[in-house]
Amino acid sequence: MRFLVLALMLAFSFGCSKSQGNVAWRVKEMAMARSSRVTLYGAGEKVLLTMNKQTVQKLLLAHLRITRNAGTQAELLIVEGDDPNAFAALVNGRRSIAINIGMIRLIGEDNMDEFAALLGHEAAHWAMGHVDSAKVRSTTIQGIGTLVGAGLGAAGIPAASLITGLSAELIETSYSRAAELEADALSIDYMVASGFDPEGAVRLQEKMLKLPVGLKVPFLSSHPTGEERVENLRKLIAAKQLQGNTALVE
Repeated sequence: MRFLVLALMLAFSFGCSKSQGNVAWRVKEMAMARSSRVTLYGAGEKVLLTMNKQTVQKLLLAHLRITRNAGTQAELLIVEGDDPNAFAALVNGRRSIAINIGMIRLIGEDNMDEFAALLGHEAAHWAMGHVDSAKVRSTTIQGIGTLVGAGLGAAGIPAASLITGLSAELIETSYSRAAELEADALSIDYMVASGFDPEGAVRLQEKMLKLPVGLKVPFLSSHPTGEERVENLRKLIAAKQLQGNTALVE
């Protein structure tokens, strides 16, 4: 099935990197596709990404479990972009968590623990008010609401009209070192509470550290560094495991 929508053409920036010609998709609606595979199309009907529908559904379920344990709500989006990134943004006044196509390719379809780590980190920024309290430069942009090729209604996607005419308040921010460390720590808690392997957080960071030198990765642009994050995550996981073992003994 072709799943295509040019929902948002955005000129926005997150961290120190700008995205170009961005397209956004709601994961909730992708998960309802009739076909066993979901294909995302960009301008000129260029194929941007193809995913197994079961993977999309697992990703949505991971998102719901993580945000529930974080005590926050946010819509999950996939956005266009080749340099791996994930971020929090307000879309139509609603809290959202977005993962770009580059990050999805980096993680791979079968690594839900790594997706959970990513979701947990962004959910923590919302849950702890990091986004709301940060000194930000925000811009509201009206989405052009253009549907490319077949409409979502014809594709069997409900509430297709909600996709058109979107506006987005997109936040450019650099979180403090303390906020990043807090988000990492809470992501481990959310993962464990949601039944995911916290080692996925370490594997994700290690993957990003292996990216080509010079590649702009906004997700790694803030402190602490990737190497320090790996070390901190290992310590957090060890402490969590010790806490669990102590609770069993008691």
